[in-house]
Amino acid sequence: MDEWKNLHAEGIQHYRVKRYAAAARCFEEAKVAAEQAGERHHLAEVLNDLGVARRELGEWDAAQRALEDAHALFGELQDTHSQAQTLGNLASVYEGRGDYAAAAEAYRESARMFEALGEHELAMYTRQALSRLHLEHKQWLTAIAAYEEGIEAMPDRSLKKKVLQQLMQLPGRWLFGGR
Repeated sequence: MDEWKNLHAEGIQHYRVKRYAAAARCFEEAKVAAEQAGERHHLAEVLNDLGVARRELGEWDAAQRALEDAHALFGELQDTHSQAQTLGNLASVYEGRGDYAAAAEAYRESARMFEALGEHELAMYTRQALSRLHLEHKQWLTAIAAYEEGIEAMPDRSLKKKVLQQLMQLPGRWLFGGR
C-alpha cells in the first residue's frame, strides 16, 4: 500500500475517535506523500479530510484553505459528487466563522449539485443543514422553505418523501382546523 494511503487511513482512524490534532497531522503527511506520488484525486480527498479535521479544531483559516483547494481540485478532475460534498464542508467552515451568508450560499450550491447528480437524499441532508442555519438565525419562513425544497427534490415515489410531506402539513392542520 502506498505511504499516503497508510497515512490517510491512520488519519481517518484518529478522526473517528475524535483525536482531531493527530488526524490533521496524518492528513498533512498524507497530503505531501500524495503530491509526491502524483495522486491528484487522492490528494483532493486528503485535502477535504484535512479541512474537516482543521474545522473540528477551530482552525478556520487552515480548514478553509484545505477545503477550497480540495474543491478546486475536484473541479479540475470533474468529480462533481466530491466537489459538492467538499462545498458542504466548506459551508460548515463559513458557518463556524460566523459568515452566514457565505454558508447559506455554499449549502444551496452544494444541494443544487447533488440534485443535478440525482443524489436526492444528499441534497435533502444539505438542505436540512441550510434549514438549521436559518432556524439558528430566527429566519423561520426561510428555514421551512429550505426544508420543503429538500423534500420536493426527493423522488416522487419515495416513502420518505410522502411521510415528510405529511409531517410538514400537520402544523397547518392544527392551526387552521384541518382546512
